[in-house]
Amino acid sequence: MRYFFMFLLLSLPVNAYAYLDPGTGSYIIQMLIAVFLGGLYAVKIYWQKIKLYFSKFFSKGSEENKQK
Repeated sequence: MRYFFMFLLLSLPVNAYAYLDPGTGSYIIQMLIAVFLGGLYAVKIYWQKIKLYFSKFFSKGSEENKQK
């Protein structure tokens, strides 16, 4: 019963009366670009470890085929 009331309160629309200035959109775009570039940089730093992990993962199946 308690969850029903919580769901009911959260599902009813309420006016926010919020203001987003024009700079907010560009800030959000900057943050998305920063997250994307940060992810690319992290992949660049750990590329050798990523490549080694996947080579071990996929070479395991080919070694079993070679033994048969």
